[in-house]
Amino acid sequence: MLYIVKAHTAMLCLFILLTAPVFAQEGRTPQGEGKGGVKIGPGIIIPFILIPSIIKKLKERKEQLPAYKTLDKKPINISQSGNNYIIDWVVYYANNTNSVQNGITISDGPINSIIPGSLQQPAGWTGSLNPTNTIATWTGNAPPINGYMSTNVNTTTSISSTFNFGSASGDGFRAIPYRHTSSGNKLRIYIINHHELPGSLIFKCVDTTTGATCPGFPKALPKGDSTGKTSGSGNFEGYYYYIDNGKLYYPVTASDKEFGLGCYNLETDSECGFYKLGTQPGTSFNMYVMGPIRVGSELYMVGGDKKLYCLNATNPSNPCFGLTNYFTGYTFPSSSFTSNSVTGPSIWGRAAGNKIYFITDDNPWATSKNVRAFCFDTIPKVGCTGWMVSLVSTSSLTMFAGPPFIYYDIGMVPKHICLRKTNTQLCFDLTTGLQSSPPVIFSSITFTYGIGYEITLGTRTYFADIQPNITERVLCWDWATASPCNPTWEYKSWQPNPDNYSVNVDDTGCIWVVGHNASQVWYFDPTKPPDKDGKAQKCHQASKEGKHQHIFQPWQYCSGPKPFIWTGVEIANASLSDFTKLLIKVKDSSNNIIFTYDCVVNNSLNANLASIVSQTNGQPLNVEVEYTLASGSNLNNFELRAYYHASPLEFCYKSQHNCLQDVVKNTVNVSGVEQAPKVEVELPKPQSCPVVGEDGQGSG
Repeated sequence: MLYIVKAHTAMLCLFILLTAPVFAQEGRTPQGEGKGGVKIGPGIIIPFILIPSIIKKLKERKEQLPAYKTLDKKPINISQSGNNYIIDWVVYYANNTNSVQNGITISDGPINSIIPGSLQQPAGWTGSLNPTNTIATWTGNAPPINGYMSTNVNTTTSISSTFNFGSASGDGFRAIPYRHTSSGNKLRIYIINHHELPGSLIFKCVDTTTGATCPGFPKALPKGDSTGKTSGSGNFEGYYYYIDNGKLYYPVTASDKEFGLGCYNLETDSECGFYKLGTQPGTSFNMYVMGPIRVGSELYMVGGDKKLYCLNATNPSNPCFGLTNYFTGYTFPSSSFTSNSVTGPSIWGRAAGNKIYFITDDNPWATSKNVRAFCFDTIPKVGCTGWMVSLVSTSSLTMFAGPPFIYYDIGMVPKHICLRKTNTQLCFDLTTGLQSSPPVIFSSITFTYGIGYEITLGTRTYFADIQPNITERVLCWDWATASPCNPTWEYKSWQPNPDNYSVNVDDTGCIWVVGHNASQVWYFDPTKPPDKDGKAQKCHQASKEGKHQHIFQPWQYCSGPKPFIWTGVEIANASLSDFTKLLIKVKDSSNNIIFTYDCVVNNSLNANLASIVSQTNGQPLNVEVEYTLASGSNLNNFELRAYYHASPLEFCYKSQHNCLQDVVKNTVNVSGVEQAPKVEVELPKPQSCPVVGEDGQGSG
């Protein structure tokens, strides 16, 4: 129940506060008959439609953005049950100075009585209650309402040539690159070792700048739900994964035999969820799930129960749109593939457009097997129209049928899904599902495919080649010319004996290769020719050109979303003469570019973000800087700043009362700043409380 007391304009102000984000938190709280509210003057409400013009005026210095009352407090909800009621309170604090205020203490109370566990506060602050639960106290540092966040861009850091993953179980499989903002934007490589049981130390990480093991690694792969349970890994672990806003999503078959999607927060090194798809039957432990395969905003996974599942990529606790649960209704034939403790489900998927193409293997450890091809349309969520499920019996595959790769024509239109074989291939037409025979890639080269993932960059696909003790290399195929890449198609490893499995690419375009010998991870720059010894050239961030990506996080508000306006991006501690190329790009949550600013062309190191405020307001600001240093520049680093205009900090709690009480009174104080403000609050009991008569009984 929401209680709004009658009082001329106060009701309108509270309605706006509860139903739409507001720029300023000033305004009157509800007033009762004969009792005053918080006496803070008229409210300031700025519609979202005016925000771009406000920012434009701010940049042109014709008008300043509004300031906020330093300290404020409001009730935002009253819920009543009988003679008892609970008030939801929000305390607002605005630092209207130009710098961070350190050591701020906000004290609220006494008030009878604060519900333990209801205190909420901004990140970095701490909240506490006194022993009688009547006074709430928060301490922390208050950043300015109008300020900037920054990160340092180092133009001289190189990548290590040796990597220590620590004493871990099993061998490697695939590099998972991630730019770790909490450690100064350093690139980390994560690996999930394959074919291991739960409890083994299969989750590994290194800092690429030093080659040292990341703090707390290696570790068992967690289930994700913070229960202490762990997950095993199939033969193709790390083949599929998904990273969103610093969270790694990966397949889990847990020690309690539940299977589904696990979540690990790479920024905070903590578990962030487990999304159960089912429970593995039987008494023996098998790896029981494959995926996720991302298609748009959906994540698809296949269980050992032969069912295809779908989770919402932005909130995996929800099924995909149109589904009542995770199961899509699509089931693979019972004989199509197997699942065991080492391989996991012997099914592999590749997405192309809105369709997923699957290859299954009914005998993964043998060369003789039955291979099938399937197609699933993610729009109607049914098998593809016109698709003929083909079964091919073969005795020429080298062990596993997967993983497959997509075969493109010269216009980069997907045409076939193909299996890897030495000097030959087995393909299926993507339109009909029938077996097909496109020209064999690398037909004249002795080529033993790695068992892991290849990558496609532009028109070029890079394949790991595993030939232990002979030639460890990565081969490049150019679909635009239907031939090996020119001028370089072969990238030989500079590491001894990595036993290449798979390749991946980081945010700078550097390709990372992981094999059976995980500690022999190597990397190379695909834009450079081989060195004088014929080996692939290493990627170096110490070159005159580079790319830096950073995600700035908006403030979080405990009472719900509030406007948080990103006003501009600036390159600081540098000059235009240091660069021959300097591009500032802003990306959306799907990593699509929504804004580009050329600093050199515009002769300015400041980019105004007013044109994209509707897309970035309240959202993380994903900024990428692409630069080339001038030949005479000695710039070792520069600063990337993101300017913002924020709503005040919020501190929330709940207090419990009963109708025998009179007016709810309390005071909010702040210390640690000069001329500390104070707010006194009075709030009458709800009108629905019984009226107490002379005999002390309620009269209705």
